[in-house]
Amino acid sequence: MVPLRDGGQEPALTWDHYKRVADVPDTDGRDFGTVADRVVGELWDFFRVEPEWREQAERRVYNACPKLITDMHYEARVQAVRTYYGKRLGTRLDKKQARTIWLTEQQYIAVIPWWCAPHRDCWEYFVKRWCDPEWQKTHEACRERRLKMPGPAHHQGNLTLDEYATRWSRAHEGRECPPLMAWAMAHKGKATSIEVDYNPEDPPEAYSNPTFHTRLSQYTEMGREKHGPEWNPSTEDLDGEIIMRVGGGKKHCRYWIGDNTLDTASTPTLSQIRARSSSSAPPIRPRPSAAQIQFDQAQAQLREEMEAKLQAQEAKYQAQL
Repeated sequence: MVPLRDGGQEPALTWDHYKRVADVPDTDGRDFGTVADRVVGELWDFFRVEPEWREQAERRVYNACPKLITDMHYEARVQAVRTYYGKRLGTRLDKKQARTIWLTEQQYIAVIPWWCAPHRDCWEYFVKRWCDPEWQKTHEACRERRLKMPGPAHHQGNLTLDEYATRWSRAHEGRECPPLMAWAMAHKGKATSIEVDYNPEDPPEAYSNPTFHTRLSQYTEMGREKHGPEWNPSTEDLDGEIIMRVGGGKKHCRYWIGDNTLDTASTPTLSQIRARSSSSAPPIRPRPSAAQIQFDQAQAQLREEMEAKLQAQEAKYQAQL
């Protein structure tokens, strides 16, 4: 439990909670400063990284942790449902089934996981939250919004973007795969698929989710506005400033394009961009929602259909003259 300024306590629900709590020395006498730093520091007890990559690896870990914390709490409820059905009802559920099932407060309490058993007050906090009708309503609304996505988020699986690019190159006779190409193709299909290739002229339907086509188009448009009409985004490194401008900054700890590929140390913040921007610089655009992108795409498609219909009618009229 994390102490609050008003004297109360609450579980460590976010990464900010971890950063707020001071660390204590372990049996080896190590004190990392904060619990957040301990989480990252203890990672290297189990993994190794080349010294020249250590700093970049740590930045990646720190960037990934905020979402991992929220995912951990989400998965805790799903696993509690699966555990209850398995141990108490003798029924095996997969995660997809468990996500739509809500237990009672007593049922959640009955399957407190081992890692939370020493902190029963934390588990009770989670349970009250899960059983709150307003929280459930918000949860279901978010779930419905995710289900409306027309396709999967990406086809990387558990690969990093660099690993996806390497695997794609091996499957395509050693062709180079720069970051933007890898990001685009990861939203089209598996790296080992011979049919997956990058073509800037591909329509939205070529991607697993048409919104990614919009992102690429906006990034390319602003890149050419900044670097000139001959600028080719598929052969250049990702431009962090353009991504920040076209995506309205970093939202929910994620960049608009190439989230895990950008170097956060060299990518400017919105405040830094605003401070050095001139009147001729590309504007900082508000990030559109997925629903807005789909609406705009539907409108564009409707306009194209109307134009095609008008052209067909005009051709028919001319033929009758």
